[in-house]
Amino acid sequence: MKKIIIFVIVILAVAAVFLFAFYNKSGNDISKISDRDIIKFLQKNQDAKDYMQNYPDFKIDKKTILSKDDIIQGQNGQNFKEVYQELELEDNRYVKIDLMNLSSDRGLIAVIDFKTKAVLKAYGIMLFKANGQTTNQTTN
Repeated sequence: MKKIIIFVIVILAVAAVFLFAFYNKSGNDISKISDRDIIKFLQKNQDAKDYMQNYPDFKIDKKTILSKDDIIQGQNGQNFKEVYQELELEDNRYVKIDLMNLSSDRGLIAVIDFKTKAVLKAYGIMLFKANGQTTNQTTN
């Protein structure tokens, strides 16, 4: 009887360890980042916080998990190179967030480092329409 109780306790302990390990791993999965978590991260950055206060009607327009290739393409691209500068070439570490206000004339581009749980960059953008085409300008 004593051996059965010890065996059951060992089985429960092993199961608890596996459950705990699985729970922690899924909690650190960058693809499962929620909009609420994104907003919490952004609140810690003054530029992003100011944007969200000035445009309370904002929405998360896009969230992109950056790969090494995305970072390299961004660093060599035509627009918003500064967003990608100084990022480590590491897959699934960074999330690029695009916020947009309701009238779609003001936005914010931010990069969250999921490893350090910090907002590395936040740039305001203003969208202008000229002759039916939309252009943009980055501000910091």
